[in-house]
Amino acid sequence: MAERKTEKIMDARTFTPAARILSAFIFAAPVSVLPNCESAFAALVFALSAVLFFKPNASHFVKRAVQINIFILFIWLLTPWTTPGEPLWGWVTKQGVELSVLVTIKANALFMIFITLVSSLSFSQLAYGFHKIGFSDKLVAIILFCARGIDIFEKEYRQMVEAAKLRGFVLKADRRTYRTVAAMISLLFAKAVRRSRVLDEAMKLRGFNGKIRTLNVYPSTRTDVFMTALFCAAAILLSVYGWTI
Repeated sequence: MAERKTEKIMDARTFTPAARILSAFIFAAPVSVLPNCESAFAALVFALSAVLFFKPNASHFVKRAVQINIFILFIWLLTPWTTPGEPLWGWVTKQGVELSVLVTIKANALFMIFITLVSSLSFSQLAYGFHKIGFSDKLVAIILFCARGIDIFEKEYRQMVEAAKLRGFVLKADRRTYRTVAAMISLLFAKAVRRSRVLDEAMKLRGFNGKIRTLNVYPSTRTDVFMTALFCAAAILLSVYGWTI
């Protein structure tokens, strides 16, 4: 029985929300300012190792990865020929290409860490984790309400789009399309105001006083100490490697 309990504690996949959030921030802080591609690639390798170890949802991971890299594609379309430096090909400069590569590597490394450690947490786990590491109650409440609101309004928007398609609406470059889209956006904002009032009344009826309370408690374990120390060591090594080579 004691051996099973020890195995559960030392299973790194179960370390608490506060440790997950803290580890992600500790890793992200130095990685975001790494000055060269070599150190950024080392951070990417570490982040990929974390993905392979924790194994997040594959479909969700691929979907978000595609979205992130589509945004990065716009950086590649602008940065290489707008950054001053040594000409490489036409208006494209060597410094611009290197900067684009650096941004691509760091963005993917940070994305992998946050989707692995933080994205899998529920709203209540996020609240507990943020509160545990010292975030103010008001900031925690704002973050959670914003996250929940975005999810709700995304569903509302999809319902309106589906309703419009069922009525034969097709996106075109004409006045009818502009008027329909404008009406959908205005209706979405109207629903947002109504939802916010309903939420405010519901929270008051439940005695909400600005503090987020959760039913589940996640006490710190040796796994938290080990994993947080591992991410701290990785952050320190990457910082030393990035600023000394």
